[in-house]
Amino acid sequence: MQMLSLSNVKPNKLNEVLLLLGGVFLLSAASQIEVPLHPVPITLQTVAVMLIGLTYKPKHAVATLLSWLGLAACGAPVLAGFSGGLVKFVGPTAGYMFGFVVAVYGMATLKEKLSLNNWKSDVCLTALGTLTLFIFGVAWLSYLMGSFSAAFYAGVVPFILPGIVKAGILCSALQIVRHVRKG
Repeated sequence: MQMLSLSNVKPNKLNEVLLLLGGVFLLSAASQIEVPLHPVPITLQTVAVMLIGLTYKPKHAVATLLSWLGLAACGAPVLAGFSGGLVKFVGPTAGYMFGFVVAVYGMATLKEKLSLNNWKSDVCLTALGTLTLFIFGVAWLSYLMGSFSAAFYAGVVPFILPGIVKAGILCSALQIVRHVRKG
């Protein structure tokens, strides 16, 4: 029987594992930075999701989000307020969590297929990712609340200004990192 050891792992596979673990850690940490609103808190989860969508390959982005959600489903305290468990997958934030997976896949795929790598494309992809989150989040919230209007005002309106600020900071930071790496 062969022992599991990092020396047995190919460098490329090790990089993939480290990327996944780093993304799961980033998502978990960003989830804890929150402004508690009801029924959906404002967190830095979306910044982590957008960063993953802008920097990971599609399969790695999806694997990272699914791993994080899998940990949450098992009860690991990786969601906002150090929470987790299956109950979170039927609560008010469930639609957003499923939207995270679709958003990172779409963002990463478009970035890869179209070779997008500048501030404007980052902003557009972030806007597309955010729109995806809102569609999934509000659809589920509408079901729970029984009203699209109530879901829109609870699940979109409070997030518009913070979302613009977070996206602007993220896209600008990525440009700075790219510039430093080139120079």
